[in-house]
Amino acid sequence: MRRLTALIAVVLGLLTVALLPSSAVADVDDFSYSSWDVRFDVSLDDEGRAVAHVTETLVAAFPDFDQNRGIVRGYPQRYEGAGVSLDIVSVTDAAGQDVPYETEIDSDSEVLYVLTGTDDYVRGEQTYVIEYTMRDVMVTGEESGNDEFHWDMLALTSTQAVNRFHAEIAFSADLAAQLTGDTACYEGFEHDRARCTLSGPVAQDGAQVFSVSSGARAAGDGVTVAIGFAPGTVTQPASRQPSPLADYGTAAVGGLSALAAAGAWVSVARLARRRRTATGIIIAQFDVPADLPPLTAAALLPGSQNPVPAQLVHLAVHGAIRLEGEADDDRPAVRLIDRDLAPTALDRAAVDAVFEGERAPGALRFIPRKSTEFAKRMTKLTKKGTAQAAARDLTTKERSRAAVVFGWISVGLFAAALGLFIWSTTLDRELLILGILAMIVTSAIALVSAFVAFSKHTVLTPAGAEMYEYLLGVKEFIRVAETDRLRMLQSYRGAERRSDGSVDVVHLYEKLLPYAMLLGEEKTWGKVLDTAYENDDRSPGWIGLSTGVSINSRLSDYSSSVHSASTYTPSSSSAGGSTGGGYSGSGGGGGFSGGR
Repeated sequence: MRRLTALIAVVLGLLTVALLPSSAVADVDDFSYSSWDVRFDVSLDDEGRAVAHVTETLVAAFPDFDQNRGIVRGYPQRYEGAGVSLDIVSVTDAAGQDVPYETEIDSDSEVLYVLTGTDDYVRGEQTYVIEYTMRDVMVTGEESGNDEFHWDMLALTSTQAVNRFHAEIAFSADLAAQLTGDTACYEGFEHDRARCTLSGPVAQDGAQVFSVSSGARAAGDGVTVAIGFAPGTVTQPASRQPSPLADYGTAAVGGLSALAAAGAWVSVARLARRRRTATGIIIAQFDVPADLPPLTAAALLPGSQNPVPAQLVHLAVHGAIRLEGEADDDRPAVRLIDRDLAPTALDRAAVDAVFEGERAPGALRFIPRKSTEFAKRMTKLTKKGTAQAAARDLTTKERSRAAVVFGWISVGLFAAALGLFIWSTTLDRELLILGILAMIVTSAIALVSAFVAFSKHTVLTPAGAEMYEYLLGVKEFIRVAETDRLRMLQSYRGAERRSDGSVDVVHLYEKLLPYAMLLGEEKTWGKVLDTAYENDDRSPGWIGLSTGVSINSRLSDYSSSVHSASTYTPSSSSAGGSTGGGYSGSGGGGGFSGGR
């Protein structure tokens, strides 16, 4: 039964297609031209530039059913780097009666389309006589140096065959007097070099006329003619004249503006680097001042990591909190141990920010994966550390004089580039796109760089530079071999010691861990701590560790989770050549032909 139903459905479908009007399944390009005749009347205007009045007589052979409403003819609006000032004069039929039409411009391909007809269908042979004018239709040959009329007589992108083709090119007396006798004719599909016969010139009403004819031509099978004239016969438009300033001036001056902008950036960077130097001597340091929490230290270290993870570890090793997690160690948490053990007021503010004012020992807070409120509190906390560095005269705001100079140079050059760009837009240059790209890039660079050049930037004060070098000394201590570290500690009277006089290495190393995180030595120092705990035969009390999990591994996961949580941001929704050298399709014109 199912097979019978399917068979009936197929038969009904075929019958429906067969009974549909032909226009429902036909293609509007499925027709041909009985004949295609074109005449070019080429002369010189008052400026000596080549102008052409063109008449195309196209006889379309449409099918004898409702398929087409007219034809579509496309004309290029540019030729060899210049606009041709294309103007459609009229569209008429064989009797000279006006044929309705409309035009459309494809800005991407710079082709003007003429769409003939109305909403009414047309059948059988229909004649369309299209008249239009153009300017600058002759060029200077690159190899010969002669002036040339080099044009595609048929649309190489046509989708229709032509049963008969004929073209005439008539040159006014002043142009005809400059003919060199060099001519060429090519036929076939694009890039074919097959020769055809170009007849003439023949005198006709004071003009010299060339002609070419052929029988049937397949769709896309074109004819291209090339006719030579003495050099200087035709005045070329400015857009075809060499003009390095118009073509490359915007990009060149814009590049200089970008270079000056780079100078501003370099000047700011050099200022910051100079302000980080106090004595230039780095001495290994085994501790950090008690009044310099990671939140403040981060403001002194260029390119330091987000200080929040380091700050929580700092609080943990001082006994104020304990780093914990769920049984599977997947979600980090902190437990309040004793707020009063936080060394400074900023440290206690950090405890309050994490626990939201909770002060009872034992309170547990999980670090949220996605919380804008938590991220805001951590951002505010980080800013407090930066503000404290400035309040303690460790940092200051300063403007680079050299950057300001470079900034003004960059702005001035950008203004010059903008002026050149505006000027070049009036010249109809082929390389205008280069200027557009240059302005987009240069404007972005100049805007950002001006902000950098004219703004004050955070730099270290002399006291801040000393503290910066001290922190580099801590980094040096972290990076030396273990035996060298122990040797250093024996020589320092201030190193914390046990009752037997030996240095409490584990306790000292714990205090340095937050700063190792800021200095990019987290993994290195984590391994050192693992070894120190193992040698001392004890486990850390400030962080919860599962069996077989190292401090280094646990701390890496913890630091990553806290960093992600403290910086969380919700996603928002939301045809040239010498005369006689070329091929089919190497000239101007041609365009497109299709159905409507």
